[in-house]
Amino acid sequence: MNAESLVNQIQAYNPEVDFELFRRCYKYGQEHHRGHLRKSGDPYFETHCIETAKTLIGLRLDTQTICAGLLHDVIEDTSATRDELASLFGETIAHLVEGVTQIGKYQFKGGTHRWQAENYLKLLLATAEDIRVILIKLADRLHNMETLSFLPMHKQQENAKETLDVYAPLAHRLGIHRIRSRLEDLAFKHLHPIEYKEIASLLAEKLGEREAYKDKMVEIITWELEAAGIETKVYGRPKHIYSIYNKIHQKGTPFEKIRDLIGLRILVNTTPECYSAIGILHSKWRHIPERFKDLIGLRKANGYQSLHTTIMDGLDGGRSVEIQVRTFEMHEVAEYGIAAHWSYKQGTPSTKEGKSIFAELRQILKDIQEFKDPPYQVIQSMKREMRQELFSDEVYVFSPKGDLYALPADSTPIDFAYKIHTDIGHTCCGAEVNGTLVPLKYRLQNGDRVKILTNARGTPRREWRRWVRTTTARAKIRRWFNEQDKVRSLVLGKKFLEDEMRRHHLEPRPSIKSPELLKVIEKLKLKTIEELLMQIGNGKLSAPDVVRLLMPEDAESKEKKQPPVPDSVPAIQLEDGIDIAMVRVMKCCQPIPGDEIVGYITRGRGVSMHKAECLRILDEPERMIHVEWKFVEGVTYPVAIVVACDDRPGMLGEITTLIAQCKVNIRAGNFGTVEAMKHRSSSGAAHQPESNGTAYDRLTLEVTGVEQLEFVIAAIRRLKGVQWVTRKT
Repeated sequence: MNAESLVNQIQAYNPEVDFELFRRCYKYGQEHHRGHLRKSGDPYFETHCIETAKTLIGLRLDTQTICAGLLHDVIEDTSATRDELASLFGETIAHLVEGVTQIGKYQFKGGTHRWQAENYLKLLLATAEDIRVILIKLADRLHNMETLSFLPMHKQQENAKETLDVYAPLAHRLGIHRIRSRLEDLAFKHLHPIEYKEIASLLAEKLGEREAYKDKMVEIITWELEAAGIETKVYGRPKHIYSIYNKIHQKGTPFEKIRDLIGLRILVNTTPECYSAIGILHSKWRHIPERFKDLIGLRKANGYQSLHTTIMDGLDGGRSVEIQVRTFEMHEVAEYGIAAHWSYKQGTPSTKEGKSIFAELRQILKDIQEFKDPPYQVIQSMKREMRQELFSDEVYVFSPKGDLYALPADSTPIDFAYKIHTDIGHTCCGAEVNGTLVPLKYRLQNGDRVKILTNARGTPRREWRRWVRTTTARAKIRRWFNEQDKVRSLVLGKKFLEDEMRRHHLEPRPSIKSPELLKVIEKLKLKTIEELLMQIGNGKLSAPDVVRLLMPEDAESKEKKQPPVPDSVPAIQLEDGIDIAMVRVMKCCQPIPGDEIVGYITRGRGVSMHKAECLRILDEPERMIHVEWKFVEGVTYPVAIVVACDDRPGMLGEITTLIAQCKVNIRAGNFGTVEAMKHRSSSGAAHQPESNGTAYDRLTLEVTGVEQLEFVIAAIRRLKGVQWVTRKT
């Protein structure tokens, strides 16, 4: 297809097409790809580049976007440069081609490796700069999927999975149904060829019968509507294979019971005619009330509007027929998505709806960008959350002022609060739905009128992350706790480091700002004192290790002459004077003086010392020996405790200050719900309350034995705000 033919297609919707610019881009791409062939053996530019441009023309995009579609591979595959493109065709085209080139460098293969996660993030974040980049990439991917059979089998699988995980969801979010459904079917065909052929075969079996039935229903409905004075177009609506597969395998619906294998679409001129048409259908045929959806008054987030109903025809033993009713304009949005709102003059969304779709996509990407988790964790949570949010049904609710909000199905008042504003989400303390107080984990229903109650001193709760459905809300809650955890880690790390310095007769304040500590920070490959303190506070570094690096060599040598620490040579008396060089206090049960203990002779590793009830002791009586504690003055033993307390500012400081007053050193510590879960699964404590507004502090203390430990625990329990304290086992 030559340049003139393509321009004629563009002129059909854009009479002001810059023919000269398009012709020059066409000639440039043709010359630079000369001699390049596809895997199929076809000339590269005349097939792939032109097919990409034709898809963009089908979406009725602006001239610069279509030109960039023609040139989308020249930087990657030829000698062309960005600067050259900018000089010849302008900055916009150069920017778009460069964006597509950058995305092309990153391939997501559906795994959890760090580089795969980072590359997927880069792909998504690239769309936030200019949505046209992803539109070109979707057109590029569509043609690549249509010619996928020419690649090796492993490449087919990789590209198909990437398409299903990445590009189809983005096409859906942008509302481009014609591309999304095609991408899904092509990906499904290569990922699950047997299932694809099976469904295609079932569809083909009675195709003629279904076509005849469809034509009959089209004729009857057209006559009924035109008799009522409604100008209409009625036609059959094909069901794509991947959606059938999902209904069969995810919802457990047998093929023969899938209602919308036979579907009709009714197009009319005005919105009132949509409702008139539905009224005529419901008066002529019985309908299924629960299958009726008004998605005109309650528009989907991607701009989709339509009335859905299912009628029982009365012609074929009561066969059900799914029908969609919409205006011609609504149909355009349903098929083209954000491209239907596009200004081919400015190359931007031209309507309020288009700008809203684009703004919501940018917000999702912004929240993803601000995740603080390691990339391999991001990829798992993001795939799960984004696909849930993009593919789930939606619920439509109203604010007290009557403003309409769309949220994923099963959203809560917390999702709604964060949808309005971050501060309203953070300070949310309750909710009224339709004038009645409801729990914050209440699942919103269509038509609910939601009022959020706030408290200026309120803060998020950790369990909210389990209740919310939107990525935005989850990210904002996580971000708030990340900031709080940083503060706590700093306070706790400073406390641990200062206490350890005092034990070694170092003055904390000068030492924390000393050049020697800066050298330690550099040696540990950290950047700031704050980073050091946070790593001590969250348990990644231990204060004793840092102080040992800080001490002069002579002081460190003197330190080694002090009484031995129990981790290496515990104060243990073996039976009958047995002399075994190595006795180890096992970390699985952390025995301390006062605990009943037993020795276990290992093969080649000395004696392991356990608490008598430790579950990790093997049932081998011949290898058990009697051991008992031998008092050594000045020796302390590490033991972990878990404190559940009110999640409020200053609580952690009160606990650590009290422990210091008991003359007990804190070796390490961290806090959070993960440790609480580990504690619950291992300690079996029966006195554990719900985790609402609760913080969990795990502290490793250095005590002389059970007596001192029990004294400290009793003191902590008396603090206001402490819910329970227990020894970690």
